[in-house]
This record gives sequence, C-alpha cells and structure tokens, in this order.
Amino acid sequence: MKLRKQNERIVFLGGKNEDLDWGWVQFPNLYAMRNGNIGMCFHDDYDNWVSLDGDSTEKWLVSEDGGVSWKNATEEDKDMMGVILPNGDVIRSLPNSPTSLKGVKEAPFVFGNARTPNDPLVPEKSNDPKQMPHPITVRCDVWQLIYKVYWLDTVPDELVEKRFCFHRLKNGETKAEKYYTMPDWKYRTVQSFEPRHPTRTDLEDVMLNNAGLYTCRDIKVAPDGSLYLAHYRPDGANPFTGVYEGTYNTYILRSVDNGDTWKLISYIPYKNPDEENDPFANLKSGFPEPTLEFMPDGSILCILRTCDVFKGDVEWGPTYITRSTDGGVTWEQPKYFKDRGALPKLLQMKNGVTLAVITRPGIYVYASDDSGRTWSEPLEIMTDSDRSHLANVPPEKPNFHQWAGSCCNCSIYPLSDNKALLAFSDFYTPDENGVKHKGIKTVEIVIE
Repeated sequence: MKLRKQNERIVFLGGKNEDLDWGWVQFPNLYAMRNGNIGMCFHDDYDNWVSLDGDSTEKWLVSEDGGVSWKNATEEDKDMMGVILPNGDVIRSLPNSPTSLKGVKEAPFVFGNARTPNDPLVPEKSNDPKQMPHPITVRCDVWQLIYKVYWLDTVPDELVEKRFCFHRLKNGETKAEKYYTMPDWKYRTVQSFEPRHPTRTDLEDVMLNNAGLYTCRDIKVAPDGSLYLAHYRPDGANPFTGVYEGTYNTYILRSVDNGDTWKLISYIPYKNPDEENDPFANLKSGFPEPTLEFMPDGSILCILRTCDVFKGDVEWGPTYITRSTDGGVTWEQPKYFKDRGALPKLLQMKNGVTLAVITRPGIYVYASDDSGRTWSEPLEIMTDSDRSHLANVPPEKPNFHQWAGSCCNCSIYPLSDNKALLAFSDFYTPDENGVKHKGIKTVEIVIE
C-alpha cells in the first residue's frame, strides 16, 4: 500500500506573512454538504478566544466540483455545512463567545492559611449574578498572563453559557438554526483570562472563556448511528470523582439521539508524563486536540496532541495513540505514536484504510490497513526543514513559525473510496508576481 499526492491547488491568498499575526489565513476546516458539494471555512483574524467566534472571523467557501475550484459561500451554502447525520440532519459544533467580567465582584483569595478545615472545599454558587465564586486556583503562563480556574457549576448562570451550542439544518428544511444542549458532564471547569488583541479596543481587562465546544472538534458518526465527540478542556478534573487535575484532558461524549443530548462516557487524563520519549514531558499541559475514528475491527482509535508552549515548552511534541474496545467507555494507556503533532486528524476510508495526518513542523500523512496497528511510510505534503528562506524577506534567525511557514493545522475529507482532500495553510504562497502571501491550499491524497 502506497500513498501519493496530486493536484495541489491554491484556494485563497491573504496578506503577506510579515504583515499578519498568528491566526490570519489559518486553521482550515472541510465540511460535508447535503447537496454533495464541499464546504470550507478558515480563520481570518487574530488567534485569541475573543476572535474565535466561529462565524464573522471565518471565511467561508464552497466547491461544486469536488475541490477543484472554490467560490465564496452564500448563507444557504453555510447552512448546509457540517456532518450529515443518519436522520438526514446536518450539524456542526459552535463555540460560545467569551463573556466580560466588568462590574462583577471577585471573591477574595482564600489560599494557604486563609482557609480553615471548616471552610467548604467547593464553594456554593452565589445568588448574586454579579458575584464570582472562589477560584480553585490561580496560575500564570510564560507570558505572565493570569488565569483563574473555577468550577463551572459554581459560576452564576448569567455570567457564562454552560450549554453546548450547535448549528443544525433539519432534514427537509432550507434554513439552519442554532440550538443549545446541556451535556451530562459533572465537574467541568472554566477559566478567566486576560484578552490581548492587536486591533480591538472593545475588550475588557478580564473575561470568562468559552465553556462549550471548539470549532475544531469533529463530530463522528459511529457504525451504530450514534455520535461521538472527542473534546478537550484546560485545567481539567476527573469527571467521575471531582478530583482536580489541572491538565488538558480528553473527554469523550456520545449522543444517541442525533445530537439533541450528549453524555460524557469517559476521559483520557494526562498522567505519568512520558519522560523516556519526551524530555519536556513535564512541561506539557496535557492531551489537547484529540481525534478519533471507528476502525474496521470494531475498536475506536484516538490520537492525542501534546505540543504546548504555555509552560515554556518548545512548539513541537509527540502525539500519542490509544484504543478502546468497548465503545469508548475505557481506553488503553496512551502510547507514543510520532515525534510531533498539532491538531492531528484521523479519517476512515470506505476501502478499509485509515489515514492519519501528523504535522508541525511539516505535514505528513500515514496509512494503515489493519485498524491502526501498523502504519505506512509517511507521505510528505510539506517539509519539516527550515522554510523561512521562502519568505519575501528571509529572516536572519527565524522563529518557529517562520521556520515552519504554516500553522500546519489541517483538515481532511473523503472524495472517493481511495482518495481524500487535504486542506492546509502555507505562509509562503506566491502570487502571479512571485510575492509570497499567506494562503490556503488543498492537495489530493491517493491510496494505491
């Protein structure tokens, strides 16, 4: 079994890399559409919680010819983009906007000897909608930004949207609607954060972040028709015992009613950091950005990112792989998979082959024909060597993003039984005059 690439195409050209911050013309997502077309959105704003709203900061495109050409999507096109469910509905996840804490009263710090054994470990929710509870903890990242971590249930309902938000186009209808549902999930956490944005002046000093879903979360349809979400949260807790762990954990949710309700069925904690394969394992924040897929042998495979910078780690780090043989209720101890991986992707093809996309630095695609137990040699889509010489003005000493020349966050979509479409960013995409721009590209992956 071999992989080959063909028909690399430029989908969109934005501004020059040296003129744009991280976030613009990045993070593409490919979507199915009910009419058989292919949808795409990508982020076109600063990478910050306040600008990850899933709509106005995204550019939306549609292809009517299998990914050969693209045009701006209409509202009707956007309504059709998502995951097609067994009942014919189309849904996609939406984030909840961060909320301002302006005018909200903070609880005094109660750490250390300010507490006595008579004080409750978990504070009660105030009846005052403008009163925050005591935080679980307060921490600082390497940029000296402060985060306060709260139990979500103790935050007044008026201050944060606690439900999951989805976009649904019902079968037989032409206009999609937002809908909200409260997941069956105990011991959720939420952070306050200090937003920074290079152009917006309307931001408050402190905001509560999105307590719901992220747009990069793929909804997967299981062979039995149920829906699965592999989600992740920072500063997480054990959802079954309430033990606060403070790490990015992966949380597996399932819906048996086409996404009307969701129940947390398991979680994958970041425990016993793998110092043998990763000398910076203790600087990792955990297992963010999981991707799962259903294998031909009936198991579920999940790949987990670890690369992280918030504790001072480097911008690359191993991916880990784990398997469930009981429908996602329990998982094997995650094992080292590859030496890198930002937003890894899994795709099960109709010919029985599983594709895995592993990136940053570089973009590589692997294939397995035995339910993910062994993998092919990688197909290189973008090199992991220094690409900064491709810039309009090559830097004397590149930083990591200049070196990689891409966010390397990809999306993959099946075109046929043996062919898939991969979307990715390239910060050094030339126009007709040879000037390099941030661009979105696609390439076809063929299984032979």
